Amino acid sequence: MSLTSSFYIKIEQQVSELLREAKITQAPVSVEHIAKTMGAAVVPYELGDEVSGVLVVEEHKGTIGYNSTHPKNRQRFTIAHELGHLVLHVNKNKPKELFVDKDFIVKWRYNKIYSPKEFQHEQEANAFAAALLMPKEFLINEMQKEKFSELTETRLIEELAKVFNVSIQAMTYRFADLNKFAYA
Repeated sequence: MSLTSSFYIKIEQQVSELLREAKITQAPVSVEHIAKTMGAAVVPYELGDEVSGVLVVEEHKGTIGYNSTHPKNRQRFTIAHELGHLVLHVNKNKPKELFVDKDFIVKWRYNKIYSPKEFQHEQEANAFAAALLMPKEFLINEMQKEKFSELTETRLIEELAKVFNVSIQAMTYRFADLNKFAYA
């Protein structure tokens, strides 16, 4: 199931509002500050090799746990991904919910079979995380800087990944997402 251009536009609007509320105007985006602004706690945990993060919602308050043994840019993506679940998928009528993310980056690596709804939720949380960590407006502002003007696409992605404190893979996917709804 592919996400629609209207979904990407909606996410961009939600992220812009969160950034405005948190008074964040440049990269790298502090996901911990965004979570705090939203009233969510962020806590490091040793979650083993397979679990990247968890979102626990109790009495309508979110706590995000991230794997403290993962690289920093992976931790940032995990926190942003869990914020995506908090914004997009938490049922306001349920006082308790649990989201456990073992493999939200590449689904086909594991044997678990996902329902279409679960798969869509993971895609949506990934798109939200990418938009939050690499806001479209921030990317455009960075790319307009002289130091990036002569770079190949590969070098541009590598350098922007450093600026935004994300992996090269995350930056590559973000560019792909932006292209999906730019031409729709």
